[in-house]
Amino acid sequence: MKSLLKNASNFLLFSNLYVAIPVSAISCISYFIFNLPINYKLLLFIYCSTLFIYNLHRIVGLSQIDERSLSARHVWAKKYKSFLFFLIVLSGSSALVLALILGTSFIAPISIPTLIALGYSMPIVKRKGKYWRLRDVPFAKVFLISITVSYVSVYLPVFESFELYTQPELFYYFLSRCFFIFAITIPFDIRDLEFDKGSSLNTIPMMMGMDKAKQLSLLSLACFSFIVMILFSQSAYMSVAHLVAAIFAGWVITLCKKDSSEYYYSFLVEGTMLVLFGLVWIVS
Repeated sequence: MKSLLKNASNFLLFSNLYVAIPVSAISCISYFIFNLPINYKLLLFIYCSTLFIYNLHRIVGLSQIDERSLSARHVWAKKYKSFLFFLIVLSGSSALVLALILGTSFIAPISIPTLIALGYSMPIVKRKGKYWRLRDVPFAKVFLISITVSYVSVYLPVFESFELYTQPELFYYFLSRCFFIFAITIPFDIRDLEFDKGSSLNTIPMMMGMDKAKQLSLLSLACFSFIVMILFSQSAYMSVAHLVAAIFAGWVITLCKKDSSEYYYSFLVEGTMLVLFGLVWIVS
């Protein structure tokens, strides 16, 4: 039974079928907060696109990892490489079909994050005589993820509402989301600290050390909390929902270590987005 549960968990985590869910979930929050009808086709597009990008990144990354540095997720990906290729084709084609269904008005807003995400995984930047992925540019990784995920999860859901799209409140909420995603992205650099030391990749934990990187994450959560308290000053329940999510995320970040399991990072750290979604959904 224990072996069955472990295999099922590995399948959900390492295939990224689970990991794509939190990004789709927090994209729902804009619908709740701004009282908009949910566009399920867009949410499915976000899920398929996230699944496509994560697995493309995993496959491309396999070719750049030393055999001695393989983690459990890399060993699984190497073993089931053909299945990951299948998921890449399926999710990529599904995202393309959904993009066509969404219509031409969505082409511009979805093309920008799509190009950034592709550049994150594929070597397109020429530096020192070779091509780099955007994530390999020193210190760029955490900022690229924060801005792109925040844009997709805050701005895309309200794109059809032009009046709301131009409101400063939406930008401030986008800014708060950037701080939240930034905070929960740093722990993944802590997880990869030993691997990154053997590569040319510079990350915040490498520059500051693990403890100070955690402190920066907590400071980012404090900024997130400050912004949402101002934004939702007239809605105590909504403020509390965001603050409880920030406290939970802070607890998870504080306890994370370099040798914490893959399950800790994938279920708990990624799961902070599901906690935020669930709390906002309850009070909406």
